[in-house]
Amino acid sequence: MIRMIAKEEASAFPFSNDAEAITFHKMRQLLRVPDALCLSDGKDLLFVRAGQGFPAWIYTRRGVSDETLSELAASLCVLRETHHLAGVIGRASLVRYLELALPFPSRRRLPLTAYLCEQPNRFTAEGERIPADRLDPAACGEILAQLGEQAREPIPEAARLAAGTDFCDSSDAYGWCINGTITALVRLHERAEGLAYIGSVVTDAQFRGKGYAKALVSSVVADAHMRGERTMLYADTGYTPSNALYRAVGFRETGRLIGIDFI
Repeated sequence: MIRMIAKEEASAFPFSNDAEAITFHKMRQLLRVPDALCLSDGKDLLFVRAGQGFPAWIYTRRGVSDETLSELAASLCVLRETHHLAGVIGRASLVRYLELALPFPSRRRLPLTAYLCEQPNRFTAEGERIPADRLDPAACGEILAQLGEQAREPIPEAARLAAGTDFCDSSDAYGWCINGTITALVRLHERAEGLAYIGSVVTDAQFRGKGYAKALVSSVVADAHMRGERTMLYADTGYTPSNALYRAVGFRETGRLIGIDFI
C-alpha cells in the first residue's frame, strides 16, 4: 500500500545498485526542501515532490506490480488537485504507463540522461576560468536566458538580471572568459555525499563549437576529482552537442529518465 512517509524513511530507501542511486540522486536533494512530500510502498516505489508547482521524482523497481502502479496513478490524480503537482520524472516505462493511465494530458515530454564522471579528461582552450563573483550579472543573465530557451523554460527579460545575480552569488559557479568576455558558464548546485552535482552548463551562442564549455566543465570536474568527489549531471538526451561534450570529458551514462509536464 502506498502511504505518506517521513523524510528519514525516504532518505533510507534502498536503491538496487549504485548506478540507480546516482540516477535518482535528485530525490535526495528534494528531501532537503522544507515542504517535501514523500510517498512509498516501502519496497518498490518512492515518490518525492518538493514544492507546489514543481514536478515529482518517482523511483520504481523494475517489475513493480500493476496493482502498485494503479495505486500510484490514483495518488497522482489526488495530488495534482491538492498539491498543485506540475509533472513527474521517472523511468521511461513508468512514464509511458502514467501517460496512458492518467485522465489528463501532458504538455511536454523531456527525455533525460543521468551521467557520472569518476576519471575526468582535461581540455584546454583560449581564455581562463573566472569565479562567478567576478563576473557581470547582467551578462550572465543573458547567457542563462539562452539555456532557458534551449530547455524550453524561457527566462523573462525582466527576470534575467536576477538570474544572473543569483548565479554570481553562488560559491560554486564559474565562467570561461577571453579578455573579459564571458563565453561559457557552469554551476555546481550541490556538493554532498561524495558527489558534485552540475546543474547548469551553457555556452554563449556566438562562441559555440570552440571548446570553451568543454575546457570549463573539465576544469571544474578535475577539481572535484582532486577533492575525492564524483561528478554527476542530468542532460537533455535529445540535445546532441551537450551529450557529446559530457562524454568527451569522461562522463558515462548511468540511466535514462523521462519527465512529463501536466497541463
